[in-house]
Amino acid sequence: MGRKGTLAISKDVQSRKWLVNICASLSKTGKRSRKKFNTKAEAENYRETLKEVITSHKLNQFDANLLHTSQYYNEAFQLYGFSNLAEACDAWIKELEIRNTSHTLLDLITYYKTSRGSQWSAGSIQTFQWCKKQLNPFHNKLFSQLDANHWQTWLPHWKQKGKYSARSFNHLRTFLVSLYSQPLASESCPINPIKAIPAMKPKKKEVSIIHNKEVKAILGTAWKQDRELVPWFAIALFAGLRPESELGRLRWEDINFEEKWIRVGFGNKTDTKRFVDLEDNLIQWLKPLAKPEGKIAVINHRKRKDSISKKILTWSRDITRHTYGSNLEAHMRAKGNDAKQKILDNMGHTMLSTYEQHYRNARTAKQATEFWSIVPPA
Repeated sequence: MGRKGTLAISKDVQSRKWLVNICASLSKTGKRSRKKFNTKAEAENYRETLKEVITSHKLNQFDANLLHTSQYYNEAFQLYGFSNLAEACDAWIKELEIRNTSHTLLDLITYYKTSRGSQWSAGSIQTFQWCKKQLNPFHNKLFSQLDANHWQTWLPHWKQKGKYSARSFNHLRTFLVSLYSQPLASESCPINPIKAIPAMKPKKKEVSIIHNKEVKAILGTAWKQDRELVPWFAIALFAGLRPESELGRLRWEDINFEEKWIRVGFGNKTDTKRFVDLEDNLIQWLKPLAKPEGKIAVINHRKRKDSISKKILTWSRDITRHTYGSNLEAHMRAKGNDAKQKILDNMGHTMLSTYEQHYRNARTAKQATEFWSIVPPA
């Protein structure tokens, strides 16, 4: 009766390696072979694994090189941080599961709009549409595959190619942060990949304002051609409300001519309320056109506003707020008063740095006096 095949372990004296001796009867190739290991534990572990394979009823499905192939990849994956082949296979299967359950970037954008869009102002909707357009090349890609490395490479290239400003870069970055913060995204991307990308610091520059000659031209043209627009222009210039969000919601009921104030922010989503002083020249612009109720902004106000303003100046974001704050600061400085707190209160700011950056821009007392003296035609 022949000897029963074994998987004996021995130590080679010369190389000081531990050997697993595979006899011909247990070898898939039909030839005796040896496998060398640095430690006895490694050799025993390999022998136990080999026994399980050999005794498996599925052995007839394996080819002759399977054991050697598995041993090769078991060692190869250790170079990439895996402890063994099984751990590497588990990680790959998990990645496949994520890919199969993941959604496209367009799915995520649509989900974001559905869950948050009801709270957006007209300006927020415009920003959303712009950001969505910039990401158009990736709409059909799985967002789980668009990782931090992808965005770290693409965002700077996009900025340079389109010659976008740091402000535009930060707008798109913030949009992506919001996208990947959605519950739908956290299933596939538990860690927000965009937060690893730092925001850019915009170059500080002097803000744009509307000069007195242009203020007179805008209001005078609106008075003659489209008088319904006059209250919107006048409040934007002489009360400093945010043109789209705050002025878009403002109603005639929010203006108190007796106590001379405009209430702002009542009923908005952040519930940030304030009262803005109603200046004497603004009262003169509003009273002849005042209504008992209704919105200040008229239908198609943006199109009608552009038809007047574009012939006179280049309109920029918050240019009316900067005009108001700059002239108020110069007017109060000329009187020897500290304008900081009044401007912060009237304009809804909490940081002194905003005041220093935007409103202390060397308007003279003469220019400010002229500004606050602009009134409608007799």
